[in-house]
Amino acid sequence: MNSEFTSTIEKENTKYMERNYSDIKGVKELIDICWAKGMEYVIVSPGSRNAPLSISFAKDQRIKSLVIVDERSAAYFALGIAQQTRKPVGLVCTSGTALLNYGPAVAEAFYQRLPLVVISADRPTEWIGQDDSQAIPQPDVFKGFVKDSYQLPLDANNPDDCWYLNRMANEALTKAQSGRMGPVHINFPLREPLYGVKQYPDTDERVIRKVSSVDELSKESVEDLAQAFNSNKKILILAGLLHQQPELNELLMQLAQKPNVAVMTESVANLHGEEFLPCIDRVICSVKEEEKKEFQPDLLINFGGPLVSKMIKSFLRDYRPKEHWFVGKEDHFIDTFKNLTSHIDVSPLAFFRQLLPALNHTQSGYANLWKERDAAVGKIHETYLNKLQWSDMKAFEKILEAIPEGGNLQLANSSVVRYAQLFKTSDQITYNSNRGTSGIDGCTSTAAGAALVNGRTTTLITGDISFFYDSNGLWNKYLQPNLKIILINNGGGGIFRFISGPSGVDELEEYFETVQEYRADKLAETYGLDYFYAENETEVENVLPEFYAANERAAVLEIKTPRTINDQVLINYFKTIKEKV
Repeated sequence: MNSEFTSTIEKENTKYMERNYSDIKGVKELIDICWAKGMEYVIVSPGSRNAPLSISFAKDQRIKSLVIVDERSAAYFALGIAQQTRKPVGLVCTSGTALLNYGPAVAEAFYQRLPLVVISADRPTEWIGQDDSQAIPQPDVFKGFVKDSYQLPLDANNPDDCWYLNRMANEALTKAQSGRMGPVHINFPLREPLYGVKQYPDTDERVIRKVSSVDELSKESVEDLAQAFNSNKKILILAGLLHQQPELNELLMQLAQKPNVAVMTESVANLHGEEFLPCIDRVICSVKEEEKKEFQPDLLINFGGPLVSKMIKSFLRDYRPKEHWFVGKEDHFIDTFKNLTSHIDVSPLAFFRQLLPALNHTQSGYANLWKERDAAVGKIHETYLNKLQWSDMKAFEKILEAIPEGGNLQLANSSVVRYAQLFKTSDQITYNSNRGTSGIDGCTSTAAGAALVNGRTTTLITGDISFFYDSNGLWNKYLQPNLKIILINNGGGGIFRFISGPSGVDELEEYFETVQEYRADKLAETYGLDYFYAENETEVENVLPEFYAANERAAVLEIKTPRTINDQVLINYFKTIKEKV
C-alpha cells in the first residue's frame, strides 16, 4: 500500500503552522472544521468554480486530497472509503451538472448510512436562471437523499456571515456522523476571482462539540421488552446490511443458543456463528405451503439495512408475526413486512446488550426446526454442486473457495449478490455490497475506494453489465495492488432471465438482458491492470492462485460462462431443494 494514503493523521503535529489557502473568506474555515470533525479523505473532481476549494484542500495536506475526473465514479470511490472507515469523506465538485452526477452514490450512502460530505461550488445566486454557463439551482438538489442541506453565505465578510458559516459547517459535519449516519450537502456559492491565495496564521476556528445522550433503553422498557420476548416460543431475528461488529456478533451467538430463537443473517450482515442461518433463500424455498405456519414466527426482530432476499420478505409479508420489532436509530418507521408494532430507537448493540441478561429459558422446538431444515438443505446443496455443469453458479463455488482469509469481498448487484447468498459465509472475510439502493452503477468505483484504505485483499465479484457500466471506476491513479476484480462475463444481464416478467417477452435480449460480446482485456491494458482469463472449471481452478499471487498492480480475472443456461441451473436448484428436502 502507498504510505502517502495510509499514514495516520497526527493532529498534534499540525498546530502552529502557517498555510496558504484561497483568499476567499470562509474556505479555510470550512476545511479546518472538516479536519477537526474527523475527515481524512476528500475526493476532488476538476473544475473552475471549485478552484478555491480544490487549491485549499491540496495545500492543506492534513486531509488527503485525491483527484478523480468522473464525478459519478468519484462519489462511489468516496463511498467505498466511508464504508471501510466509518468516517466522513469529502466530495468537492464544480457547479452545474457535475453535482448531479453525485446523485446515485449520495442515494446509496443515505440507505447504507454512510457519512459522505458533498461540498459543491456554486455560482452567485443572482446568476441562477440567467442562461449563464454551469448555473443551475443547486440548493436542496439531493432532497430526500441527504440528512440535510446547507447553503453557505456568499462573500462572508461581515461577522454575522462568518458566524453563520461556522455554525453551518459544524452542524453539517456533526449531523453526517450522528445517530443514523448519512450524507450531507454543503453548497458554497463563490464569486470570481477564484484563484487567489493568501497565507493564514494557524488560528483555532470554533469547533462545536455535540455531547450525545447514552445509547440505552430505560429500565422499564427493558423489563417490558424482556417480558414480551420471554412469552414467545417462536422468535425470528433477522439481520440485514451491517458493518462488522464483534460484540454484537457475540451477543447474537448467545441468543441463538435459546431454543425459541432462530437467527437469520444475510451475507452482508457480517455476522457469523454455527447456530446462525446465513443462506436464507435456500432454506426459505424448502418450506412447503403446508409447513409455513409452523415456521411462521410469533415475534420478528430485525435490524440493519435493506435485505437482499426477496423470499424472506415475501414469506414474512404473507405469514406475518404477531409482533414485529425494528431495532435501530432511524428518523422514520421502517415497516418492510407491513406489520411493524414497535420501533426500538437504539443501536442493535445497545438493545441486545441490555436485553440478553433479562431473558429466561423458554422451552421450544422453534430453533431446532430451522436448524434441522438448514442442515438438510445444506446436504442437498452440496450434492447439487458436485454434479453441476459449467455455469455462473459453478463459477461462484470455485471463486468463493479461493477468497483469501482476512480479505474484503465486494459483491456487485443483480445476480452476483444473490448467488453469494446461497453459500455459507466465512468469519475470516468481511462482506460489502451497495445494497442501499441496489444499483449496478458504481460497484467497481466503490471497491477501488475500499481497497485504498482497508489494507487487505479486496475482491470485487461483478457481472459484465455492472463492470462495463462502471468502467470509469478504473480511470484513476489510486488503484492499489490489493484490488482484485473477478468479472463473470455471461454476455448480458442474466438476472432478467430469472425474473418471470421480462423472461417471457420477445424483447428480452435487446431491451432487458442487453446481450453483448465485449471482453475486458483492452480495458485492463488501457488502465494498467494485470489481466487473467478462464472459460471453464479447470481453467478457473488453475488461474485463481496465480491471480491472487500477482501483487504488483490491480488485477482483473475475466471468467467466461454460458449465457443461456444459468436461469435453468438456478430454477433446477430451487426445484431440487423443494423436492428432496
